Order: sequence, then structure tokens, then C-alpha cells
Amino acid sequence: MRIVLIGRTKFLLNTGELFLKNGIDVGLIITSKNAEHDVVTKNDFEKLAKRFNAEFVYDANINSEKIKKILLQKKFDLGISVNNPLLIKKEIIDLFKFGILNAHPGDLPRYRGNACPNWAIINNEKKIVISVHYMEEELDGGDILLKTKFKINGKTKIKDFYEYAEKEIPEMFFECIKKIKNGKTKGVKQNRKNAMRTFPRNKLDGKIDWNKKVREIDRLIRASGSPFFGAYTYFENSKLIINDAEREFPKFQYYAEPGQVVKRNTDGSVSVACGDGLIILREVIYKNTVYKKPSEVIKTIHTKLGMDVEGEIEKIHDRLNKFLKNKE
Repeated sequence: MRIVLIGRTKFLLNTGELFLKNGIDVGLIITSKNAEHDVVTKNDFEKLAKRFNAEFVYDANINSEKIKKILLQKKFDLGISVNNPLLIKKEIIDLFKFGILNAHPGDLPRYRGNACPNWAIINNEKKIVISVHYMEEELDGGDILLKTKFKINGKTKIKDFYEYAEKEIPEMFFECIKKIKNGKTKGVKQNRKNAMRTFPRNKLDGKIDWNKKVREIDRLIRASGSPFFGAYTYFENSKLIINDAEREFPKFQYYAEPGQVVKRNTDGSVSVACGDGLIILREVIYKNTVYKKPSEVIKTIHTKLGMDVEGEIEKIHDRLNKFLKNKE
């Protein structure tokens, strides 16, 4: 069986490594520019292609005439896809004897689209499901050949899932290839009535609204961390990224505005007021420095986190007035 690897991320790179180890014939690798948060690059896939003695193509347009021509000439059996940036047209899928398998980190058909694991944590789901399915022109459509579940609890971080998926997705593809070789090619049809679309999340989506409830903020922090850009707030009008935090529900009564620092704890952590409790900051990044004891940077409870919009406007207004006076 001759294979083509299509897409990006460590999920696909690790799949190639597993295939290489097990003697699976990969004759072509197609990749494109990595996402900003993704550490795996074009060079990693190019090196992998050389180890397979496979052809290498760097092209974001999987449907290009160039790629179509290669596929027509080589006649591959199966495509293996992860995080390809474009939908693949039917005419390209049909060039493979068994079609193209895609690993999707979402419980199809419920979670279709982008950032599904992040949304699952934010939505307080009990699990993140990885679905390996046959590709169609429809987004994340096609029959499902294999699924696996990763349980989520109140401490699960997005990096926990990624560490799991980097090992699990290659094994799932390997299992699917064995199924297809044994003639078990039929998948389970998706019930499209249950489909839900999730959309991409970007850097700005990690901004914390301290008025929200503790559990909501906690889920945002856990869903936004490494390998992504992190949930953040502002301290002295510079971005403060929160790497690690916990929930706290005080048993005493108190008054505090959301975002107010209410405790600098003896272990170096810092407690911040939210809509219905406290968030304990245990590790932060401030001005490109990691602080495992946030109290080293937040030195007083006379601190309120968040952007001082009015103060910044006043500063801009003062600078503008000085500039105009100097021009006169």
C-alpha cells in the first residue's frame, strides 16, 4: 500500500515516524506553511521525506494542477491527512484507491471545524474525541472509521490533550491501515442532523473578563495555554499571560472589584477577584519572563488587573498635546 502524507503539525510528523518504523511505504509528502503556534515546520517534513526517499511538495493548494499531475502519475492507494489548510476537492480524493483518511480532534459530527479541543474544554465537555474519517468535499464529512476518547476533568489543560494526541493519532492511522489491508474499509455514516460548527480561536480570544464566573475563567485559561498563546490580562498596561491557575471559593465574605488582587500568598501565588470567587495565579509570563511565583512581579494588593483604558487615553491625549505644542 502506497501512502501520501498531507498536512501539518506534530500529529502528522509523528505519524510519518511511526510509518517509517513499521515499513509503511510513503511516496509523497505534501505540506504548507505551519500555523503561528506550531513548532513543526516545512523543514521537518522535508527531512522526513528524504528518509522515506519520497517526493516532497510545499504547496498550500492541495487542489493545484501540479499536485493533481503527480497523483495521476504515481497512483497512490491512500492519503493520510492532518490539519490541511484547504478543503480537498472530490477530483483529488478520487485519485486514491481507498480515498483519504483525516484525523479530526473533535467528536464528529458534533464538533466540526476549528479549535475543537479548545472549545470542548471551554464548553465543559466530559471528553475530547479524535475521529479518523474518510474525507469528502464537505467540511469534516465522510464516514468514520475509528474513534478514541480523551477524558476531561476540572484540571485538564489543552497541552494534556495535545501530548495524548501526538501519540494516539499515529497509532489510530496505523490501526486504520491494518483494517483497510484486511478488507475492513467500511466506516460509520455521520448523522448530519447532529452536526455543529466550531470556528477558529485567535490571540485576542484569550483575553480574560474578570467579571465572569471563576469556572468560566478557569476553563478559558486551561483551553488557551501551550501550545497556544495563553489566556491573558494586563498588569500596569502590559500583557500578563497566565500559564497556570486554580479556582478558589472563599468561605468568608468580602468586597472586591473583579480583577482586584486580594491576596499575595506565602507560596508566591496571587489571588484575584472574579465574578463569584477567586482565581489563584500560580505561573505567569510578564514582559517575556516566566514567573513561577507571580508575587515577584505583582508586589501589592493595591493592584487591579486589566487594561486601564481611561488612563491610556489620557496619556495619548497628553502626548498629542505636547506634540502639537512643539509643532507651533
